[in-house]
Amino acid sequence: MQNRLRSATGSPKEWIYFREESDGSCMEESVMPRLARLPSIPFGWYYVALQSVTERRIVTSQAELEALLKLLRATLREKGARLHAGYVAEREVHLVLQAGEGPLSAITGSFQHEHARVFNRIHDEHGSLFRLHHHVLLFQHQQWLVPLVHFIHWIPRLQALDDHQSGHWWSSDAVYRGGTKQDWVTTNVVLRMLTRGAYSRQAQEKEYRRLFGQAPEPSHIRLFRHGSAEDPRLLGDARFIAEVSRFTGRRSPDRARHVRHQKGDIPGVVMQVIEQFNALCDERLPHQAGTWRRLVTYDDVRSRSRKRPLPMVRALSAAYLIEHEIATAAQAARFFGSGPRSVSARRRRFYEVLFREWFGARPEILFSPGRHGDWSAERANDDHGKDLDAQLARNSRSSASVHESPCSRRRDPNPACGTDGR
Repeated sequence: MQNRLRSATGSPKEWIYFREESDGSCMEESVMPRLARLPSIPFGWYYVALQSVTERRIVTSQAELEALLKLLRATLREKGARLHAGYVAEREVHLVLQAGEGPLSAITGSFQHEHARVFNRIHDEHGSLFRLHHHVLLFQHQQWLVPLVHFIHWIPRLQALDDHQSGHWWSSDAVYRGGTKQDWVTTNVVLRMLTRGAYSRQAQEKEYRRLFGQAPEPSHIRLFRHGSAEDPRLLGDARFIAEVSRFTGRRSPDRARHVRHQKGDIPGVVMQVIEQFNALCDERLPHQAGTWRRLVTYDDVRSRSRKRPLPMVRALSAAYLIEHEIATAAQAARFFGSGPRSVSARRRRFYEVLFREWFGARPEILFSPGRHGDWSAERANDDHGKDLDAQLARNSRSSASVHESPCSRRRDPNPACGTDGR
């Protein structure tokens, strides 16, 4: 569990380019356009993650760490903000805070500028110390404050221990546990939420140790990185997001293209194709169903096996993933452990035509559970394109002949051949 969470917490660069797959592997993602910052919400609740630029550190000694905390405390008080949790290490700063009446950018901007100025003067250096684009998440505190503080306090255990071996780090976890007293860290809100309003400090700390002794949920960590499905800049329920949209005058972006960032999309599509394909075989090709049902499994589809009908299942799954912008062709090929030619547009068209020959229906039926019994309707909808399909089939077969085995080029809708080329 801890190794899985540690890989889930990486740097913002990893947040952009990689996501964890259901099998534990990482898949590279295409970079999405950066959304504009939302206007600040007075007294809004924010999670802010600052990172140092490449090959520079934010603090290099215990004295610098203490000076940074002193600056952070003064900045928050000057801007009327409250810190509810924090973690500071050599290359990163994580803050959970409630802003004051002014904009959040005044807090982050003033803090980063002043610390960089002092740091560069001491080290006789120049240039930016913090990355330009930091992570800001406006969240619904009634629902997410406790889980977010839980995550912040677990970062030292989830990440590599280089910073902690050198000793240049700080976490508000010790304040919550009663080990240190720092009056500029607000703890009563979280502790009272944990105990449903109880004022007993002993009861609060006991409940804190019980809950925060367990690792945070991996699904929560992904939400803190990427935000809600509706808007990556927000985290809350539908009512909260709607209220923020009305207040700021900014609509939530179209998240259809962002859905591919959510873990499980590709495996979910592939599992549905496998399930529906096997159901169609039972009903339409019963003499093949027994053999193919044993062959068409999740692991075999992701293997390099060329046994029929695995290449077809891969191609049809890829066609859906690409058409609905869940994955690119390259991402689909990597998921299936194959080369890009196996999911090329030409190969997808070939297997779409072959699917119609075998099953007398369009491939879309694989993604419409419950419709596969109505073969007459599917056939009627498909008749108008029969001539075009025949021509497409001839073109596809001739173009794919160098890649397909002779068995794969047969027109027999109930093939007995056991293997198929890709």
